Amino acid sequence: MKILLTGALGFIGKRLFSALKEEGHEVLGIDLSIIDYDDYIRADITYFEDVWKCFKENNGFDMVIHLAGEVGRLNGEEYPQRMIYVNEIGTLNLIKMCLEYKSKLVYFSTSEIYGNLFDEKEVKEEDFQILSPARVTNIYAMSKLFGEGIVNHYVKNYGLLAIGIRPFMVYGPGVIASKYKSAIDQFVYNALNEKEFTVHKGSERAWCYIDDFVNGIITIVREHKFKEGVYEAYNVGTQEYISTEELAKLVLKLTGKPEKLMKVVELPDKFISGRKRFSNEKLRNLGWEQKVPLEEGLKKVIEWYRGVIKWR
Repeated sequence: MKILLTGALGFIGKRLFSALKEEGHEVLGIDLSIIDYDDYIRADITYFEDVWKCFKENNGFDMVIHLAGEVGRLNGEEYPQRMIYVNEIGTLNLIKMCLEYKSKLVYFSTSEIYGNLFDEKEVKEEDFQILSPARVTNIYAMSKLFGEGIVNHYVKNYGLLAIGIRPFMVYGPGVIASKYKSAIDQFVYNALNEKEFTVHKGSERAWCYIDDFVNGIITIVREHKFKEGVYEAYNVGTQEYISTEELAKLVLKLTGKPEKLMKVVELPDKFISGRKRFSNEKLRNLGWEQKVPLEEGLKKVIEWYRGVIKWR
């Protein structure tokens, strides 16, 4: 299959690009970096002429996997205009070309779209039908919920063949910690550097190692049956739930650092959900299963950090 992968140089994109090639697909990656790689071109999805040229020069694609976009809760609150513009205009540009060339679209959304529904139940993919902007907790979630709404609209009214991917807590080696990155990256970085870090009391997540996540996407690409007029989505993540306090203690144990480095604080009253319980039954029914337990994945992340940054 001939695939266009947007956001090909990101944390997920790099690994997904390689996995798709290993599956035997012909893959072209696009991103914003000015580099000279095989099977890569620089293109900005918010510039229609870039997207148009990419499709025209390659005579279209069988599938577009749309990873590119602005990501993260804090990022969205600090740069809301950019997040909404990139995530909506970029998606619309790709949809237009997918329709012209009859390309299938795999749209990357986020688990954040479920918003405060997490406070009420274990969420399922079909809960998309009862979601609204009033339920989400941050601008990032709004941009992705609206993006799914746009895709759903074009599926039902214009014949677009598309599915959605809702990632849950993806982690792994290769991410430099900052306030914009995940709790795992911040915990590991600060623990190794013997710096105090903040832990949210009452928070709970199920973390998904990058290899398992990419395998989930490959499974969906291989097994999903697209249906005209029907928009479906997949929750992609594990069921290995752990409180954020226990996660922090595990990181400190694996790094050999004292528990006094973790500072437990109350969960913020905005922009974030406490517990994230969800069903991944739909993905498991395609044959996917978790292969990397959390502790094993954390060891890989810690080993990577030790190798790239000089610690005390």
